[in-house]
Amino acid sequence: MKKTAALFLAILMVLAMAACTASPAETATNAAPAADEAAATVAAPEGELYNVLEGKKIGNTICYKGDEWCADLTNKMEAYAAQYGVVTTVEDGDLNVETQNKQVENMIANKVDAIFIDPNTPTGINEALKKAQEAGIPIFAYDGYLEGLEAETTITWDQPMTGELMANYVIDYVNKNLNGQAKVVLLTLAASPQCVTRGERFVEVCAEKAPGINIFNTQDCEGNREKAANAITNIVEPFDLVVSVVDNGAWGAISAIEARGLTNVKVFSMGAFGAEPFNALKAAHPNYQACVVVAPEEISKLLYESAAKYFNGEKLEKTANITLYVADSTNVDQFWTFD
Repeated sequence: MKKTAALFLAILMVLAMAACTASPAETATNAAPAADEAAATVAAPEGELYNVLEGKKIGNTICYKGDEWCADLTNKMEAYAAQYGVVTTVEDGDLNVETQNKQVENMIANKVDAIFIDPNTPTGINEALKKAQEAGIPIFAYDGYLEGLEAETTITWDQPMTGELMANYVIDYVNKNLNGQAKVVLLTLAASPQCVTRGERFVEVCAEKAPGINIFNTQDCEGNREKAANAITNIVEPFDLVVSVVDNGAWGAISAIEARGLTNVKVFSMGAFGAEPFNALKAAHPNYQACVVVAPEEISKLLYESAAKYFNGEKLEKTANITLYVADSTNVDQFWTFD
């Protein structure tokens, strides 16, 4: 049954490709798919890994579905689950350690075959995860990371490099457009250690390389657009740039900037993917300047491939980092297919 469904999906994909003018190298679509449509947009597994996960129950908790990027990642993971024949639901950790603890405990009680987890903190749910391992349930971490407990593998990206890439881009922008001087607002997300790391590295690189960049105001947007908008609205002192560790923060800032008529203020995001940011870059949005490209599909693909390899008896690398890029209006076509 699954192979028949996969064949049907493959036929649909061929028909869609025939109607599209994109080059073979362009693999993204021009709109984020809904969860029930996402399965047709991810590649089916091949070879001996095709059937290895079929019928397995996998518990999955993501740090926060309220973030647009995490919502897209959820869709992609559920799409790959359909391709592999996995029984799963991606649960919302809601940036809450106790919530994730309870979710993991329920997964153990439900005798899942594996647990995928995007941890809200590196150590906050270790006790529950240790119980899972004692019950013989393998742990696969993604997006975030664990400390004091060894997962089978961690699928993530280099968080310090995220901050460094954005810092180098911002420094170049300031040198070219603002004579090396800029007042910057930094939007952080204190509840997420990986986001904190991005922000810290951004600050370090700017301090090392660009004394003319003054990060004079730091606010916690809490991964929320409304909170980010309120933070920007309440800043009285003039500023040139806003840099956010998450895309929700960036777009919340933009809504406040637009309301204040600050057409010259540019906004930069340390992690984005999808129709909203890429269409804005393509259209040369007056405020949204650039983002670090983080592809949810690549994380999802590596996560399921790793689980399949594990159950196939293969050895896994302890960490797998996806590739990072910075996108702006000059190169966004490399990461997204537009009509």
